[in-house]
Amino acid sequence: MRFDKLKKQLELLILLSDGRNYTIEELCKRMELSRRNFYYLLDFIKHAGFIVFKNQGCYHIDRRSPFFTQLLQTIQFTDRDIKTIHSVLMMAGNDSEMVNQLRQKLENAYSLSVSADSPVRRQMDSNLKMLRKAMNEKRTVRLVGYSSPHSHTVKDRIVEPFLLLHDNQDVRCHELVSGANKTFKISRMTGVEMLDTPWLHEDSHRQVFTDIFMFSSEERHRVRLRLGQLSHNLFVEEYPQGAHYVTPNEDGSWLLDIEVCDYRGLGRFVLGLFKDIEVVEGDGFKAYMKDEINSLVSAPF
Repeated sequence: MRFDKLKKQLELLILLSDGRNYTIEELCKRMELSRRNFYYLLDFIKHAGFIVFKNQGCYHIDRRSPFFTQLLQTIQFTDRDIKTIHSVLMMAGNDSEMVNQLRQKLENAYSLSVSADSPVRRQMDSNLKMLRKAMNEKRTVRLVGYSSPHSHTVKDRIVEPFLLLHDNQDVRCHELVSGANKTFKISRMTGVEMLDTPWLHEDSHRQVFTDIFMFSSEERHRVRLRLGQLSHNLFVEEYPQGAHYVTPNEDGSWLLDIEVCDYRGLGRFVLGLFKDIEVVEGDGFKAYMKDEINSLVSAPF
């Protein structure tokens, strides 16, 4: 009974500090609590020193509560440190799922996401509305004053938008000048103007794919490997999300049938266990591995 009470207290602390705003109905439903028991737990949390705010019917714990202040001092991350880390993650782009997850965790934990009532959020909502309209009508748009940290430029981009990504934070477009498909952050657009020009390159629109080694590309390369017991165990341990690509063979070996964007991730794994792995299919991968081995052999030591 005592353990159940402590579990509920911790569960409520986690929900109220995850960076989101929950109504009392949502909290009671998620925690399977009555309103009376919810208020009892809430009162306990307040007496424990946590600052609880209620805004427009939604509850959350203030990050200035003594517990969080002590925690931040312990791990030695200042507000400036957090903002710097977040800025670096923002500049890293959206090609890596790991980077996206880290950025989202920071935004949730430290309330770094853009306020719903801010001019920036209103502009983002306006951009998103125009992009959706352009996609529905298959029209070209001008991304006004797009700020790119990679090219260090702020300029207009003429594109064909065709896919929203990452919870509508980014849009996949075909850029007319470069003739390439690119991902643009909606927050970096000063505005979006819909043009009279219809899509002219729909057959070139491609979605981006991220493999389990965190390489991203529009292209995919299929590779099939026969794994021994050692390489099979290490693959499943290091890449548990790729376990469904592996099937057992009758001779006790394992078949890894996988698609990758870049040979480097899979190549590093194979080079470390080459005596326990056989390349069954993938001429491109075989050629890549031969080049890697030749460069390794010829390298001065």
